[in-house]
Amino acid sequence: MSFREKSTWITFLLLLVVFGYYFVSVVVQLVRPAHPHPNFFLMFLVLIIIIVVMEVVLHAAAAARAPADAKAPADERDRLIALKAKRPAFFVLTISAFLAIAVAHLGIGMWPMLNAVLFAIWLGELTNYGAQLYFYRREA
Repeated sequence: MSFREKSTWITFLLLLVVFGYYFVSVVVQLVRPAHPHPNFFLMFLVLIIIIVVMEVVLHAAAAARAPADAKAPADERDRLIALKAKRPAFFVLTISAFLAIAVAHLGIGMWPMLNAVLFAIWLGELTNYGAQLYFYRREA
């Protein structure tokens, strides 16, 4: 497995787990409101810090295992895989963004709309990295 594929796996799994936790917490709060209301802005900032630190640590560990591969520039195959993965991610992001706009028209407030937009971006990025992983495995 190349360094770029490992890097894609790291980012995909971190996005899935870290922001998956955030969105599960949001849905639980919407379905069963807790008292006092949790501070989701602070949770979001903490999760951003966690994901940045984990990305740095895990990428540094992956680069230490294969330093020559990590220093190599992206080849044509890597660039083509990244480009091909953008198409399905674009469609998922577009459909999710329109659904987020629909949430705004339900009149349930700014907070659910904000989270719907964040969810759309998250789904688009998961689709992007997931498609890259698919193309890495399919064309291996």
